[in-house]
Amino acid sequence: MARRGTWNIRRSTRLRTTLVGVLIVALVSVFIVRLADIQVVNAAQLNEQSDERRTSTQVLHGARGDIVDANGTVMATSVDRWAVTISPMHTRDIELEDGTTITVGQMLKQLGEITGQDPNALAAALQAETDKDAESNYLVLATGLDVEQYEQVRQMRTDWQLPYIDLESRPERTYPLGSVGGNVIGFEGTYGESLAGLELMQDACLAPTDGSRLAEVSPDGTEIPGTVRVDQPAVNGGTLQLTIDSDLQFSTQQILAQYQEDFGARSATAIVLRKDGTVAAIAETPTVDPNNPQAIDPQFRGARTFTNAYEPGSTLKSVTLAAMIDQGHVDVEDEWTVPWQYQQGPVVLNDSFVHGDMPWTTTGILANSSNVGMVTMAEGFDRSILYDYFADFGFGETSAIEFLGEQPVQLRDPATLDDQTTANQMFGQGIAVTPIQMASSYLPFANEGKRPPVQLVSGCTNQEGETASPKVGDPVQVLKPETASDMNEMMEVMVNESSQDFGIDGYRISAKTGTAEVAYPDGSGYDPNAWIISTTGVFPTDEPEYVVHVMIEYPIPSMRTTGAVGAFHDIVNLLIRHDSIPPSTTEPSDLDVEW
Repeated sequence: MARRGTWNIRRSTRLRTTLVGVLIVALVSVFIVRLADIQVVNAAQLNEQSDERRTSTQVLHGARGDIVDANGTVMATSVDRWAVTISPMHTRDIELEDGTTITVGQMLKQLGEITGQDPNALAAALQAETDKDAESNYLVLATGLDVEQYEQVRQMRTDWQLPYIDLESRPERTYPLGSVGGNVIGFEGTYGESLAGLELMQDACLAPTDGSRLAEVSPDGTEIPGTVRVDQPAVNGGTLQLTIDSDLQFSTQQILAQYQEDFGARSATAIVLRKDGTVAAIAETPTVDPNNPQAIDPQFRGARTFTNAYEPGSTLKSVTLAAMIDQGHVDVEDEWTVPWQYQQGPVVLNDSFVHGDMPWTTTGILANSSNVGMVTMAEGFDRSILYDYFADFGFGETSAIEFLGEQPVQLRDPATLDDQTTANQMFGQGIAVTPIQMASSYLPFANEGKRPPVQLVSGCTNQEGETASPKVGDPVQVLKPETASDMNEMMEVMVNESSQDFGIDGYRISAKTGTAEVAYPDGSGYDPNAWIISTTGVFPTDEPEYVVHVMIEYPIPSMRTTGAVGAFHDIVNLLIRHDSIPPSTTEPSDLDVEW
């Protein structure tokens, strides 16, 4: 019996040992499988989750590029500003070494005093972010901090040992010259998005490329020194250089604003082009200040120079007459008998003033701005040829600038026009143009018949100093050189014969005035109480350097007959002073007005 008991005990011991061994092997197997799962199967996912918990990525914002004028004067730039960011998941009360506790509420109250924000609103934003994502590590609490505010927040973070508060550099846009060139330069929105003008058109040049900084952080969100894994610096935007001269731009705007006020006008536009087609100034009033675009009516926040289509009136007579002279249809000294009224079949029109039958030359018809004379001279002139000249002068297409919102004002096929409209086009009605088209149409008179493309941008220079200039097309030979010369002399006679304060002693000036009716939007006729007055010309006559175009919209009735002569005169006088242009040394035109 004793031997059997001993055997049973031994068998029981061996069984327990076996079971324990099996259990150990099973447990080890589980650990091995789990370890393999962690280290092999799900290693990448788990590492990523671990990185997310112990790393922090900070966006490094680059500065938007400057916009400068032809001389390098800054018209738009970015200034240092900062944003306050917070890690919601790490935000908590902090106990300082001296036993003082800094609560989250205290922090938000102090931050609100620095930034001018409501602490309750800050608390609500923080709570909303936490409710949305309990592990949120990033929330912007304030933007637009200046240097003083930045230092105050930085000091608060240091003194109170707030690891969950951070400061990000976020440059903001500012316009040092205020409204100078504002309608062309454009502006940005509340969140830094480009909304108008060159700011939007040239965003590819001006926009920066953001960088990033990735580093490990401690459980309380503090960056661990020496753990930066990625440090990609931001790249600032390029510098956009314009052809505009900001001094000329400022003074032109001042002149224009004064005349708009004196004339009780709704708005006004002035364009100064150099003879090579580059824009020296584009003034519009009302004028938008890009620092505060909301202060002006939305209809005046853009550049109406490129988008405002209108019937030009008599300033177009120089264009239509140039076409007839260039084709040999008329000559500058041809003699005409011109009544004040014209009726030929269904066509009925008259001059702006009553007169007898006048013995005017071709020059006299232009100098006296006779509608009847223009239509009389155009009898027998092929209107399809005039259509081609209109196209060569730049009508019916966008300008080479292709400004934001600019639309080509379509030329109407002459075959589709009735007789009255065909006649009206000879003196600037029945055809629509934009101010930039009207100004550039006089460039052939300053360039021996050639019309160069208009330019507003000189180039974009990136951070490596490389400059990319816009492609500029070839000039269009619109007129024979002698035709351009004839037109300058004829327009000079108009200036010298004018009873208004037009000319400047010692200087030869060639220009044409216009008083255009404004059509009703529905095309039912013309508004008897709405007018657009303008003056366009080249200066100096003998050695042209500039084209100047001035347009004043909806002046009070008593001022509509004066044209825009005064503003044109003052802008030319400005150019004389600005460029120190010496007086003319050649004799003025002696073309006869009457025969």
